[in-house]
Amino acid sequence: MAAVVFQLLILVAVPARKVVTLSTGKTVLLKVQPVDPYNMLSGYYNTFNFDIADVNAFPNAQVFPNDSWVYAIVQRGDDGVWTPALLVPDLPTNLPENRAALLGQIRYGRIKYGIEELYVPEAQRYTVGEDLRLNPDKARVEVKVDKNGHVALVRLKIEDRIYE
Repeated sequence: MAAVVFQLLILVAVPARKVVTLSTGKTVLLKVQPVDPYNMLSGYYNTFNFDIADVNAFPNAQVFPNDSWVYAIVQRGDDGVWTPALLVPDLPTNLPENRAALLGQIRYGRIKYGIEELYVPEAQRYTVGEDLRLNPDKARVEVKVDKNGHVALVRLKIEDRIYE
């Protein structure tokens, strides 16, 4: 019986963190460069490459060991888009309102945040794909960041069009 309860707790805990992040997190808008693969098992989705995924995009870029966890400090610009500010190994305290700390893992010189893919319903895949193809510099992803740096993908925005 205890084993079943433990397994149920694990099944609930994984999506619960995302739900908490989505409901309580700070909204951050990130510029993206889209990639559009097709996965035989999952269907159509968009993979995004972020400026903040490149370790060298941070002014204090340093070498972190592969698989290490880091906090990417991003700063809100005048245009509302958040850009790389600092890369630190520990969660900072008392960040100003115009900064946020995103938890990510170093993987071969890149930082993975778990927000790199947005699944697209089949009915929207052509519309989204065409919009991204015609407007790659206007694509933004809205994410939520909780107080511990966990990040959850909310939606894709291209100018005034929103894809969820």
